[in-house]
Amino acid sequence: MDGDHSPIPTRDELIQRARDLAPKLRERSKRACELRRLPDETIEDFHRLGFFKVVQPKRYGGYEMDPSIIFDLQLELGRGCASSAWVYGVLNVHSWQLSLFSEEAQDEVWRENPRTLISSSYMPVAETEWVDGGVKLSGRWSFSSGCDFCEWAFLGGFVPTEEGKPPDMRTFLVPRADYEIIDNWHVSGLRGSGSKDVVVDGAFVPDHRM
Repeated sequence: MDGDHSPIPTRDELIQRARDLAPKLRERSKRACELRRLPDETIEDFHRLGFFKVVQPKRYGGYEMDPSIIFDLQLELGRGCASSAWVYGVLNVHSWQLSLFSEEAQDEVWRENPRTLISSSYMPVAETEWVDGGVKLSGRWSFSSGCDFCEWAFLGGFVPTEEGKPPDMRTFLVPRADYEIIDNWHVSGLRGSGSKDVVVDGAFVPDHRM
């Protein structure tokens, strides 16, 4: 199912929306710290105002704008809440990254629900094994900001190569059913970012998702 194809706002319109939202984010910042993640209504505001569409492909209802818009919006959102700006930027970059994957991978994530979000942890800590059609993946990754709101994750790791050659760095696209979120985010700075650990135990990742 494609996303809605309402008129695409201008860059200036989006920046003004972020500027107008900043006072609300400031009011919610204490609650974000208490929750150790963003309040649900903050993520909903980002959806409602079109912020998560800025670099998403148009065929899923996105705007396909220049990626630099992400940083302009972060700047304005950060005037209200640093954690909100951080999570927004991190999650949105993943939409751009997914657009570099095959259409098959993009459809898995967005075809049924174009609002689907992706978290990440790119540290190459995975244990991997080549199997028929892909890789068997295990590991524990830290600092997956905004993961509570996401149905997929980009996770980093090396895959074995021919003897004598260095290992190959990959990013694995993994669905929520294949990883566990560990509620261990107890910090001072960016407390509201919900940057928790995620754990994968022997998940299969097909070739088109890495």
